[in-house]
Amino acid sequence: MTLASPCSELLGVSAAMVRLRAELAALARVGFHTVLVQGESGVGKEVVTEALRRSSPRAHGFYEVFDCPAVPEDHLESELFGTARGAFPGAIDKRGALERAHGGIVFFDEIAAMRRDHQAKILRAIEGKAFRRVGGSAPISVDVAVIAAAHEDLASLAASGTFRQDLYYRLVRDGVLLIPPLRERREDVGVLTRHYIAAMYGRDVPIEPDAVERLCEYHWPGNVRQLHTVLRVALRVEPETLSADVVTHVLHGFGAAPTGAVHSASAAGLRVAPVPAMDSGPAAAPNGEAHVTAAFDRVAEGHPDAQVRSRWLGFHAITARIQRRALLEAYEATAGNKTAAGVLLGFHLSPGEEHVPGKPLTESRRNLALRKFRYWSSRLGIAASLTRRPSQAALADLCHPLESDAGEFNPARALDEP
Repeated sequence: MTLASPCSELLGVSAAMVRLRAELAALARVGFHTVLVQGESGVGKEVVTEALRRSSPRAHGFYEVFDCPAVPEDHLESELFGTARGAFPGAIDKRGALERAHGGIVFFDEIAAMRRDHQAKILRAIEGKAFRRVGGSAPISVDVAVIAAAHEDLASLAASGTFRQDLYYRLVRDGVLLIPPLRERREDVGVLTRHYIAAMYGRDVPIEPDAVERLCEYHWPGNVRQLHTVLRVALRVEPETLSADVVTHVLHGFGAAPTGAVHSASAAGLRVAPVPAMDSGPAAAPNGEAHVTAAFDRVAEGHPDAQVRSRWLGFHAITARIQRRALLEAYEATAGNKTAAGVLLGFHLSPGEEHVPGKPLTESRRNLALRKFRYWSSRLGIAASLTRRPSQAALADLCHPLESDAGEFNPARALDEP
């Protein structure tokens, strides 16, 4: 069932929520240019952002959501600023998120995940300065309001140099909406519980007072998102009423959940303590659960242990390794013929186009295969090696990593790691 509108979900009787609603109303009333929304994962940053957008003077303007962690780093600039035809093989004239949102709002979700060089570029756009599409020459200026969200403390990141200070101070120019975790506003648990159940079922469901008390006593590491999950599971088990016994049973399952995580963490090299069984009383989180949570918090904050870092190279490094190996194997299979290697890899085909057996290749398709093979060889850092004999090039590239500028992601270096 569809829940009530996000604006109506900005509920709570705690002093923190009353203050948050007042700050949001003031921003919406006078308008804003840049606002920062901060809070732990699951507290409802998107709900607050949507409420701010709907009540702002730009509510009917264009709205672009830019999920910073979800966009690959090598695509982020083109997704943000757009591309010009000919910027790279297959590139077309395309507007980026900033250009599409002209006159409206751009929402940067988890902005701390953005690279520093990209931070400098969006700073220029936020300040109203012109930018260019990737591969373009014409300057573009846009009028956009920016809402940025982060689960980290951006002030601390800016002080340590991890996040640009000038961008941080620009983002907080019109205000910071800080959403406190659910464990710090337990008086809101009952209000959220009744609202969520009514929105989900469309009718009154009896709630035992002991059930609400049990929910209020829980520490909620997953915040409001976890509360919704607990209620959904509990009412699936017992749809006619929310009883204390069922709530205790469901919360016990969450308390024991790190047992599975212990196995996965041990496989990754994390040293974690076993999780003891959680009794049915309103106890705090077990020491084992807290240990596991702290261990994975370090990973989530970008500070994994050395053993974990050595095991997991990162998604983009793994992808680059596979691509580099494919190019080298195609180069070997075609005895150093780059055009044939490009055809073997399907570079002569357009995205989504399937190969037709027996269909002769045109000269333009051969050229496309060659250009794309050269482009990806250069992008992956193996172009210089392919001037040698195929077997020598493959052996050299597999044994000797290439050097690159410090601080930049080098796929070639990542691929040579064991």
